[in-house]
Amino acid sequence: MKTLVIVAHPQLDSSATEAFFKTAARQADNVTWHELTIPFDVVHEQQLLHSANRIILQFPMYWYSAPAILKQWLDEAWTTTLTTNRLVKGHELGIVVTVAHPAQAFMPGASQQFTIAELLRPYQALAHATGMKYLPPLPVYQFAQQSDEQRQLLFIRYQQYLTAKKFQHFSDRTNWFAEQLTAKLDQTTDPLQQAKMAQLLTLLTDQQDELTDLQASIGWLREREDD
Repeated sequence: MKTLVIVAHPQLDSSATEAFFKTAARQADNVTWHELTIPFDVVHEQQLLHSANRIILQFPMYWYSAPAILKQWLDEAWTTTLTTNRLVKGHELGIVVTVAHPAQAFMPGASQQFTIAELLRPYQALAHATGMKYLPPLPVYQFAQQSDEQRQLLFIRYQQYLTAKKFQHFSDRTNWFAEQLTAKLDQTTDPLQQAKMAQLLTLLTDQQDELTDLQASIGWLREREDD
């Protein structure tokens, strides 16, 4: 799978958040990091879109919308050539949006009145109109206030969003970890590191087996309740 990250940020050089994401993206496999700059080479932009299986629109939320550069890029690059020739049909569309407010502010009935999913609805409509699969957005709240531990978790979560074929369930994330560990294990020559990775891989596999058993048991109990 090939992933294209479209980065729309008017102050990209001074953004610690985007620098963080860029490091994570460059350490992931088959990910193209593409920073939007004006003027656009429309043919090149459409070639990038066509070549990717998963397209990520990444931007900070400004007044409940995206920066102007993303709107201009959509107006110029997403032309009838792109849509009529169905260059992105069947591809995936994901959204990574950074937000200055806390997550609680976007709960139903909270201070912002609308959820992130509601505010991003136009991109879901875009996916529908172009025959793309819309992925659940990845909102990042108050990056500047996050602890080192929170950022470590975000680093992994972001890489999963870019590269994992499935990432919505715990089992999907466990499988992704197992695949990453297996790849690193194959590349490592240090016996001590190999032993540590093999032990962690076994632990992940055992947990996955326990989760599968638990899901099967829950399913059985539900079937009994319906009898």
